[in-house]
Amino acid sequence: MKTRLAYVSLLAVALLGCDNKSEIKVYRVSKAPLEEPGQDQQGAMPANAPSPSMPGGMAASGMPVREATTPQLKWEVPQGWQQVPPSSMRYASFSAGPDDDKIDISIVTFPGEGGSDADNVNRWRQQLQLPPMSPAGISSQVESLKGADTVFSTVDIAGPSARTLAAWTRRDGRVWFLKATGPTAAVEKEKANFVKFVESVRF
Repeated sequence: MKTRLAYVSLLAVALLGCDNKSEIKVYRVSKAPLEEPGQDQQGAMPANAPSPSMPGGMAASGMPVREATTPQLKWEVPQGWQQVPPSSMRYASFSAGPDDDKIDISIVTFPGEGGSDADNVNRWRQQLQLPPMSPAGISSQVESLKGADTVFSTVDIAGPSARTLAAWTRRDGRVWFLKATGPTAAVEKEKANFVKFVESVRF
């Protein structure tokens, strides 16, 4: 009996001790300000993710972001072509044709000469699984096309299953390449539009 009373007394003391320490405290915590993404968050973003201020890699004007020293070209987009966000290597990109027969059109520019005509044409031939040609053979296939304020060199290269139309010019210390590549039949349908596109380019 004494043992039971002692146990009850100890339990009561323990409960009283808990009541004295179990006060509910309320804290007010101010909201943290908006923060910029940390290094870990930035590293988790894909490498091709657009800048938040430039959705899709396009500037507010709808043009791709370019270096301040790069000339600003003007052109007329043929009917049926769609301008698409360019990759980091391109000045501008377009697509034409149905999804299952689409061709890719690009404008690329580099400082300097951009290699010889023979080297460039042979590189495009290699992309179409064609053997290289001699500089004299390439020269015989290159034709001139007068644009709005410059003259372009052009070539039409047909491979086993794909075709490339290319136009290029060197101006003010830069070289400009305009290309259309895709299935042979699809490129043939857009050849007239590509010629008009090149003729519309203004520096």
